[in-house]
Amino acid sequence: MTTPSPTPLGMSDFFALEAGEYLDRLDALLQAAAPPAADELVRLARALRGSALMANQQPIARAAGGFEALARGVREGRRPWDPATKQIATRAVDDLKIFVRKAATWNEADTAKAEALASQLEQWGGRPSAQVRAAEALG
Repeated sequence: MTTPSPTPLGMSDFFALEAGEYLDRLDALLQAAAPPAADELVRLARALRGSALMANQQPIARAAGGFEALARGVREGRRPWDPATKQIATRAVDDLKIFVRKAATWNEADTAKAEALASQLEQWGGRPSAQVRAAEALG
């Protein structure tokens, strides 16, 4: 009798595992009493964004890019690390976890939520959203 071989992981499975690991690490950084290392926040957010791009999860990549903008704002001094920023970052990681869990059943409403989160995070990071920058470029 042969045992069935395990089904190989697909791209979406690999993405869920990898993104989940990045989000768990971000969550751990945010739960510490001391302010997190801003470079590590940026690095993990960039890794999450890259993972989403590689898995063709554009809306999740956009939201992760917003988190990266917030982390850069903290690192570059545009945004202080205070209780409000910690709360924003924690909520964003929670939202990103939900997005990753829903990746296989993604819909337009999820895309709108991811875009809204990205825009908010960019603004909180001291950087205008891509839409605002595009409008400014046009004059």
